[in-house]
Amino acid sequence: MDAPALTCLVRQSFDSEAFGLDYYRMATPDHEALARDLESLGAPGTPFMADAKLPAQDIEGSKQLQRLGFRKICVQPTFVLPLNGTRGAAVGEPQAVADMPREELSAHAANFPYSRFGLDPDVSENERQAHQERWLANSMTSPDILVFREHGAFVSFKVREGVVVIDLVSALPSSRGRGSLLLERLKAWAAGQGHSRIEVTTESENIPACLFYQKNGYRLDRASVAFHLRVQAPA
Repeated sequence: MDAPALTCLVRQSFDSEAFGLDYYRMATPDHEALARDLESLGAPGTPFMADAKLPAQDIEGSKQLQRLGFRKICVQPTFVLPLNGTRGAAVGEPQAVADMPREELSAHAANFPYSRFGLDPDVSENERQAHQERWLANSMTSPDILVFREHGAFVSFKVREGVVVIDLVSALPSSRGRGSLLLERLKAWAAGQGHSRIEVTTESENIPACLFYQKNGYRLDRASVAFHLRVQAPA
C-alpha cells in the first residue's frame, strides 16, 4: 500500500529507525491539516508515533493538540548566554568526529532520565535508552555537530547563523565539575569565533540542568511545550 499523502506531518527518519515504527513531526501548526493527516495515518491501523512543539504561551493550540489525542509531555525552556563583550581565548579546536566506546556511550545515555522520551509514559525505559544511545552516537559523529570532550564529559553543539546551539551536555558521576569547565571552554571558543550567543534547551522537570545553566550565566529566554502521540497496533 502506498504511503498516505501528508500535508502537516513529516516523517522523521532518525526517530523512525530508533523506535522501529513510523515517526512523524508536526511541521506547521495547522490543526485542520493535522487532523486530516492523523485520520489518514490511522486508517490502516498500523502503529506510529508523532510529536509536536508549540510556544508555551499558545494555550489554544495546546488544547487543540490534546483534543486530537496528543499528550502534553513537558515544558522545554531555552536558556541563552549572550557573548557581546566576551573575550575569546585560545582553547583548541572542537572535534568534528569523536569516537566513544560503547560502554561510555551507554553510561552517558543513562544520564538523561528527564529527556522528553524519559518523561513519556508511553515510551519504555528500554526504548528511551536505545533512542538516547543513538542520539549520542549521532551527536558524536555527525559532520554538522562539533564536540569538546574531557575525561568522562562532553558538550556537543551546532553553529547556526552565528548562534551556537548546544546539542547535549553530559558528565558522568566520576567527572562532576567538568561540565562547567566545558561550558567555559565553549564560551571562550564561541566568543573567539565571533558568535553572538549560545543557546541550550532542556526540560523544566530537569531542575539540576536548569540550575546548572543558570549557575554558568545562562538566562531563560523562552519556552515551548512538547507533545507526543503514540498509536498502538490493534490487539
